[in-house]
Amino acid sequence: MRSVSAHIYWLLGVVALIVFGDEWLKYQSLQRLPDEGSLVDPGVVEFAIHRNWGIAFNIPFQMGLVILFSVVIGLFLLHIAFQNRERHPDITFATIMIVFGAMGNLFDRIVYSFTVDYIILFGRSAINISDIVIVSGVILLLLSSRRTKTHKLIHPDEPVD
Repeated sequence: MRSVSAHIYWLLGVVALIVFGDEWLKYQSLQRLPDEGSLVDPGVVEFAIHRNWGIAFNIPFQMGLVILFSVVIGLFLLHIAFQNRERHPDITFATIMIVFGAMGNLFDRIVYSFTVDYIILFGRSAINISDIVIVSGVILLLLSSRRTKTHKLIHPDEPVD
């Protein structure tokens, strides 16, 4: 089990570096990229600045509440990670991955008052690498949770957490 944990901590270090790299890209993008409104004929993937003043999909929401909810959800996910660290390190990895990505976007909200998106897909959807980390973590969490439930069905005599 120790080698699995060491492997997961190493992977979390890589995820943290990816999120730090995303913050650097956001800063560089704010300095160098045009606003998305200046794109004349957007293609499948464009690089431009989109300032997301709300939450997902630009849904407007009061910034103080967004920050509060982000912290509460982050603490809940860290609790899940801590609870599963021994028996389900894949769940721990996925939840911390979500937290790292969310921290990248939370940093933007605190520093810039908006989330910096710089990848424009199909001229409509604006994302950043932290968003990709969050979605990847959610997918891994769903797959890990499903695998855990399947394992319990196959081995029902094992003690449950």
